[in-house]
Amino acid sequence: MIDLKSDKGKALTKIEALREIRAFLEDQIGLSQRKCMDEENFNKPSWSEFQAYQRGIQKGYTKLLNVIPDQGDK
Repeated sequence: MIDLKSDKGKALTKIEALREIRAFLEDQIGLSQRKCMDEENFNKPSWSEFQAYQRGIQKGYTKLLNVIPDQGDK
């Protein structure tokens, strides 16, 4: 992920910036999904709270992802 406040980030077009944001959100959703499936987490005493927290993160990122217009090919 490019720092959008850096000189390189400021040089991006709006479409390129949206693609960067979309890629970041997709990566974060995937990371959260992998955390949910990690076998070590099934042994946590607060497993259900952990799952609920991760699902909340996924839902929030998905809502953000849905408001970003699709920029076509990646």
